[in-house]
Amino acid sequence: MLKAPFTDLPYEPTVDMFLAGLETEYNDREFKDGLLRLDPNSKVDRLEIIKKYIIKNQEYLSYRHKFLLVKELEKALLNKGYNFAAVFEYDYDKDEPSPSPWSASEIETPRSFFEDVFNMANEIWRNEILRAAMEDPSAW
Repeated sequence: MLKAPFTDLPYEPTVDMFLAGLETEYNDREFKDGLLRLDPNSKVDRLEIIKKYIIKNQEYLSYRHKFLLVKELEKALLNKGYNFAAVFEYDYDKDEPSPSPWSASEIETPRSFFEDVFNMANEIWRNEILRAAMEDPSAW
């Protein structure tokens, strides 16, 4: 079983893990200012947000972790009823805020935001995803 990085716990990826790179609370002012000057509804800015903050934040993951994370997002995207807006909101069940500095009401189309994340992750991590896809996940 694949373990979560730096732990002995099983790796259980979720869609909201992609937003970890948007966390501003524990980053410096320059990081926060740079992120907040971008508009998540602008296609150009959105791609910069995804590449510079979301994908970059996940680079520590192994190719297997990246593969499973992208597969989890793919599964959500295939589910027409998946509520992507909820990922941008406070999770009352877990008593956790979203790492996103933007609420769901500020994101015009949360689903398309994650479609762009999916496409960019597949583009940037292409070789790693292909490598993991050639393996048997039950052997991890």
